[in-house]
Amino acid sequence: MDPVSLSLDGLLCALVVAPQVYARNRFFELFEQPALRKARRRAKLVRGIIRQLVGIAGRRGQIVGEQVLADGRVLIRFIVPELNFSRTSALSQLEAALVRYVVSRARHQATNPDDRLRIEQALGALAAGLPRPNLDAESQTNESPST
Repeated sequence: MDPVSLSLDGLLCALVVAPQVYARNRFFELFEQPALRKARRRAKLVRGIIRQLVGIAGRRGQIVGEQVLADGRVLIRFIVPELNFSRTSALSQLEAALVRYVVSRARHQATNPDDRLRIEQALGALAAGLPRPNLDAESQTNESPST
């Protein structure tokens, strides 16, 4: 895997949605580059917010405010009433989409199609250098011959 051509947004999504895929122990050299280390730190922050919103033992967080800032980041404010805890965090558009998407999935709620599309596009860019299979050709060869 060539770290130079790796999509940082795609890596961020992979590290949030499926962190075991790019485990630091197996891909140590991948995280030696400063930009990739930053993506890993941001994923850790997003996963922490998600943990607080999903909650355990009745201590589920609630998003109480979302505001788009002038620089395009999203300011998310949430509370965990049982702990008398509140937190505000400025996230990129993609990070905010990840939070909303993963929390909705964890709560078995409908996900926002725009968030899902943004995440899928970022993940698709992660493998942009890989050849894409021709699925139509494959399905034609797998069809049984008609007599």
